[in-house]
Amino acid sequence: MKLYLVDLNTKLTDAWKKVFKEIKDVEIKNQSIFDLSCDAIVSPANSFGFMNGGIDFAISKNLGWHIEKRLQQKIRKNYYGELLVGQATIVETDHSQYPYLISAPTMRTPMTILRSPNIYLATKAILSLLKHGVFEDGTPIKNRINTIAVPGLGTGIGQVPPLVCARQMRIAWEDVMHEKYKSLEGWEELRSNYAYFFTHDEKDLHYDIP
Repeated sequence: MKLYLVDLNTKLTDAWKKVFKEIKDVEIKNQSIFDLSCDAIVSPANSFGFMNGGIDFAISKNLGWHIEKRLQQKIRKNYYGELLVGQATIVETDHSQYPYLISAPTMRTPMTILRSPNIYLATKAILSLLKHGVFEDGTPIKNRINTIAVPGLGTGIGQVPPLVCARQMRIAWEDVMHEKYKSLEGWEELRSNYAYFFTHDEKDLHYDIP
């Protein structure tokens, strides 16, 4: 699995480069996400699947407005009308540039999420879906999705600073990819980072992250 973290904001891509510099399965690109082609693109939309603002508007404009309708239908059918922050789902786009879209809300509705774990939760949901999720026919998602383009999460309307966004994403990477929950020691490390999400104080960051 290869993650491309893609954004036009140089401050954000610089933060990603700093935080993910030794992770070989993550590549940073300072460019338009629509100059890239992958198996899936991530939509950091809201819990109700509205894709008419920010990066989601750009996704709808470039890949088709039918994706929003398809996503909302799935949210109503499978998630009781609301895809919670910390959940993620996948739909087909019928577009060759990005055949699949992964929706992982960073906020319930448009709001500031500066002091919250929402970026961590959204990233954890994306990675967990890719690692453990299945399509409706039972096929593991990881069998079809090898490359994923991820834009900035919560750095627009959410007002999350670039370095905070990058660090929350890296913490989620550590927790999911290294399955921290499987050992008591790892689980204690996992839960020890909770204070960082609300204070952004470096002393509350319990992993060795730049």
